[in-house]
Amino acid sequence: MKEINLKNELQKYASIERKKTNEWFFKTGKGQYGEGDIFMGVRVPDVRKVAKKNLDITFTQLQKNIKSQLHEVRLCAILILVENNKKALKIKDKKSQKQILDFYMKNLKYINNWDLVDLSAHYILGQAILDGLEQEKKLDELIKSKILWERRVGIIATWIMIRESKLKTTLRLSKKLLNDKEDLMHKAVGWMLREVWKRDEKIVEEFLIKNYNNVPRTTLRYAIEKMKEPKRKRMLKNTL
Repeated sequence: MKEINLKNELQKYASIERKKTNEWFFKTGKGQYGEGDIFMGVRVPDVRKVAKKNLDITFTQLQKNIKSQLHEVRLCAILILVENNKKALKIKDKKSQKQILDFYMKNLKYINNWDLVDLSAHYILGQAILDGLEQEKKLDELIKSKILWERRVGIIATWIMIRESKLKTTLRLSKKLLNDKEDLMHKAVGWMLREVWKRDEKIVEEFLIKNYNNVPRTTLRYAIEKMKEPKRKRMLKNTL
């Protein structure tokens, strides 16, 4: 089979301006969460174009690409996994789903920035849990990880469950993550709580009131973002 070089295909869409923007946006400076990440300068829509053109790539070739130092190459590999997982789901091909899941979990260390997590965790790991291909306890293991990105995978994976109105897992994991020290986790937990709130306002409001003293301010603001202003202000002051 012809060797597929995602880097060469992505290079056609790269620009110096976008490279600089991405390096700033994804905090690649010394001491920042994305320190050391290298960008080509390709927009996400263009990465998606390349991914959709190369869905037939083998796992062997995909392995080479997901290990790339270049952010967009890793992203492209991950988006290929997501698209192929959606195809497998559509035709109820659980064998392919399991292969994709196993590959994804084996390569978690390369899913090492928030966009890589947020565009894949729910579609692959979360969906696998819904379909009985993985146990929910895997999420509990991930949120205990010392690695920020693995903890984020653990909570973002529940997004697909929320869409199916299965809300308890998100609330359970969110409570365990309230003491997390990373701002990116505060945002992720708040975001998932907001998604739950869209389905069931009462249970999220009860959760926030009950745990108010332990909820990071960023998490609280994200969680209540869609509330009507008077109620949102009362929640911020804990006067509901």
